[in-house]
Amino acid sequence: MLLLLLDADVIIDLHKLSVWKHVIKNHNIYIPSIILHKELYYYEDERGTPHPIDLIKEIGVTINELSCSAEELLSFKEQFDCVFQEELHDGEKEALILLKKQEDLLFCTCDHAAIKALALLDLSTQGISFENLLKKSGINKKLEFKHAQKRFKKYLDEGSIMKIQDWGLKKKSKR
Repeated sequence: MLLLLLDADVIIDLHKLSVWKHVIKNHNIYIPSIILHKELYYYEDERGTPHPIDLIKEIGVTINELSCSAEELLSFKEQFDCVFQEELHDGEKEALILLKKQEDLLFCTCDHAAIKALALLDLSTQGISFENLLKKSGINKKLEFKHAQKRFKKYLDEGSIMKIQDWGLKKKSKR
């Protein structure tokens, strides 16, 4: 059983693939407060019909809400340079703060900036690709490239290179 911290895109895709119930039954699911309350959740089926996703009623039943303070979020944002800071959504920033606080969580996202940030912040081992999440859940589905372990690793590698090249994080002042 994994302790999973999920990004909005993952929640939507798990519903779209009709595997949400299987995943929440087999793992402990955590969702950052910003993602839970500020994202509009729905997916479209193959005919383009929208299907709403209501997670509020699941809090404390099948999912857990985690949050950080506004001060933590502001302080966290300040460590990134202005270019990279704009690439990360607030829900992803909150997720990354939560990962630093709780080392047993695995963050699942398909967002390239969030994956790079995992490497920039030395949190690579706390990330899991959508593909690996499904494999560890015993689910075999045809997936889009955005879900692939290969893509996830590519962005982790890019984040590691950014860290080595001293790009993405604000330069620390030398005294």
